[in-house]
Amino acid sequence: MKGYILTILVAILTTVNGVCQNEDYAVLIKQGMKALEQDSIEKAENLLLKAIDIKPADKSSAVLYQYLGQLRARQNRHAEAMEAFNYGLELMPESESLLMDRISLNIQTGNEARAMNDLNELLTRNPDHAEGLFFRAFLYTEQYLYNKARIDYERLVVMQPRNRDARLGLALLCDKDKRPKEAMEHMDVLVRYWPEDATVYAIRGGMHQKRRQYEQALADLNLAIELEPDNADFYISRALLYKDFKKKALATADFRKAIELGASAEECAAMMGEGKK
Repeated sequence: MKGYILTILVAILTTVNGVCQNEDYAVLIKQGMKALEQDSIEKAENLLLKAIDIKPADKSSAVLYQYLGQLRARQNRHAEAMEAFNYGLELMPESESLLMDRISLNIQTGNEARAMNDLNELLTRNPDHAEGLFFRAFLYTEQYLYNKARIDYERLVVMQPRNRDARLGLALLCDKDKRPKEAMEHMDVLVRYWPEDATVYAIRGGMHQKRRQYEQALADLNLAIELEPDNADFYISRALLYKDFKKKALATADFRKAIELGASAEECAAMMGEGKK
């Protein structure tokens, strides 16, 4: 993201004909760029604010507000980040990237209704906005509006057949919507497209386990672990599968390996204890 920030800041230093808009404004932004290169977040923020003070109502300052908001969001200063995004959108209401930043922050902070309002506005303007379709499908799924989620995911998959996250979202949606055959068909496509993706195998393994297809589940989880041997979550998934097999020793070994890789010992102990009931 930092490289993109610097590119945008360079762009707003000049007018259409390349003449510097304002010497002080330009100097502050250049200093802000240098601070960003050095990861001096507090210094960069102060310099951006000083530049904005010079041209508070100028449309070019919308970009400064956007990156000010991003810097604050990275520091979990959510209210201040939202304020910056709102100011930026007042100056440049047509900015899709600014609107997406506000949507992302609203989702992150649990303001799903506000995020949905912005998503509907964005997709009314631009029905093929890929990121907007993905986020709206995700929110529809969270709200159990599966038919609406399916429409957005399918539109996105048609637009971008190699969009891994969209295909995963559609597969998981089908699984939740009690369409097991479709869900597995989507997972099989994912495996064909991304044969080296450990997460895809782990998710398909979980679906096989849910259907009591234990041998297929074990094969997928073994592949996931082979591809990412340091992923604690995969060992936990295989341990839970071994518990279904009633193979306590193998389950315990995988739980211990997960703990070695950083998983919570307390949580693993609780999961191991479930098999004693």
